[in-house]
Amino acid sequence: METPVYKDFKNFGLQQTVLRALDDEGITCPTEIQQKVIPLAEEGVDVIAKAPTGTGKTLAYVLPLLKAADVSSKSVEALILCPTRELAIQIGDVIKSATKYTEGIRTAVLYGGQDIQRQLFLLRKKPQIVVGTVGRVLDHIDRKTVKLNALKTLVLDECDVMLDMGFIGDIRKIVAKTHTDRQNLVFSATIPDQIKTLCSEMMKDPVTVSTECDGKELPDVKQYYILLKDSQRVECLKSLVEKYSLKRTIVFCNTKFRAEKLAQAMKSKGIKCCLLHGDLEQRERSAAMKAFRDGEYSMLVSTDVSARGIDVDDVDAVINFDPPADEDYYVHRIGRTARAFRKGAAYTLAEAYQLSYVQAYIRRTGAEITPIELDYDFAASYTLPKDGSNKRDLEARARDRENSVRYFLNIGKRDMLDKPTLVRLVCSKAGVNEYKIIDVKIRDTYSFVQVTKDEAEKVLTLKGMTVGNRKINVDIASEEAESKEKKEKKPYVKEGGKGGKGKAPREKKDETKGGKSKRGNKEDTSGKEKEVKRSKKGIVLNKKGQVQNPKPRGKRMKKL
Repeated sequence: METPVYKDFKNFGLQQTVLRALDDEGITCPTEIQQKVIPLAEEGVDVIAKAPTGTGKTLAYVLPLLKAADVSSKSVEALILCPTRELAIQIGDVIKSATKYTEGIRTAVLYGGQDIQRQLFLLRKKPQIVVGTVGRVLDHIDRKTVKLNALKTLVLDECDVMLDMGFIGDIRKIVAKTHTDRQNLVFSATIPDQIKTLCSEMMKDPVTVSTECDGKELPDVKQYYILLKDSQRVECLKSLVEKYSLKRTIVFCNTKFRAEKLAQAMKSKGIKCCLLHGDLEQRERSAAMKAFRDGEYSMLVSTDVSARGIDVDDVDAVINFDPPADEDYYVHRIGRTARAFRKGAAYTLAEAYQLSYVQAYIRRTGAEITPIELDYDFAASYTLPKDGSNKRDLEARARDRENSVRYFLNIGKRDMLDKPTLVRLVCSKAGVNEYKIIDVKIRDTYSFVQVTKDEAEKVLTLKGMTVGNRKINVDIASEEAESKEKKEKKPYVKEGGKGGKGKAPREKKDETKGGKSKRGNKEDTSGKEKEVKRSKKGIVLNKKGQVQNPKPRGKRMKKL
């Protein structure tokens, strides 16, 4: 279906109040996805739109909804479903901004973690447009506080993410509550088979549109990567922020626990940062986003929960502290910078085994990712908990260990060596590439160095060199050396035996009668009969001839 291509929002026949609001935001020319979707949406056609984040797809479906909204209606005419709370809030803000001069259009934003009474108050105002996460919308349908029998348009934003999160069953339940004669608009960065199946179930003769770059090109985002060791990530991140004077950055980690530890590390180094991940309460997430938008914090440390749905202006750079295993997640992450076609940068901190990820990112984005080097303290070791969040990382580490050689060196801590010093020694004296060193373990009298096979011969050149007064001897690690290391790692046993709290165990007394105990020279009277004084009535008396533990005496109370 051929549709007209307009270079100005005025050609779409939008309300003057909406055009005025767009002009206030500096939005005058529609993006490519808006030019393709808006005319189709106005004609009532079902649309499948494939576009990367940051291309303005929110306005592509919001503007047709505003144009078609009936201000006199008291029913829900449009429902917008999205995967995360942050994205729901962002969509609500876009609608609020676009309708600030328009009267009669009411909107309700529904998401988990928000006070239910607040949402019921908004629903009692009879909104024409409802925005919400799948779970909370379904909850309101079950409560019968949201009725979709008069729904005209259903929008699924970030559909691929919703299906990845397992919402396909809930989406089908919501669709079943709507009228079959409705318009469907599906927006997604990728179109997997699962989306195609869902679209075939709920759509009639849909038109598929996509941007010319097919989601592979992000304008004005310069991409870089830095090759390093895992223990150098924190120091490199700090140096990266300082060198390029990054005023506002978003840093992505692959796991919640690792994000928490990184936020603590950055705070300890004097960088103002806030944390965002799915386990935080909604008020904490909202407070973190507001503080970041207001400039109270210069860094936002987050998991992929914020890769979609965060629209913060003037983000200088996105930093992938942990490279994502999925190329699509990489695209969504770096789309947080260069919003609305501003300039931005994306930096990825990668280990040697993660270079295959970088190549996948290049193929996915169709852009060059340039390697750069930074001057920072390479010996600074601040290793965060290992990221085993995805199978690809674990498999890559296993392959590296299989294609490596482990050496035994007769130098250790007694030779005034620590791990960074030993690494520098192997690199400077043997010429081994630092990124080819897989593992280093240092003990009191010896060490282990594990390197890839292509660098193995270089380590042997250390043989015969001296460290202090000791000649270095290098041998391939044998099973005897491995077993020796395991024997030296004795389990810690508390003094005093099992369950003891630092107390010495009691020593047994000598079994012979009249003998002396091992604990002292006191005579053991366990075998003698004790002389006990008793009264005439047989009551035991103490040394003074008094009754032991006498009963308390007092006035007896008469029985009533």
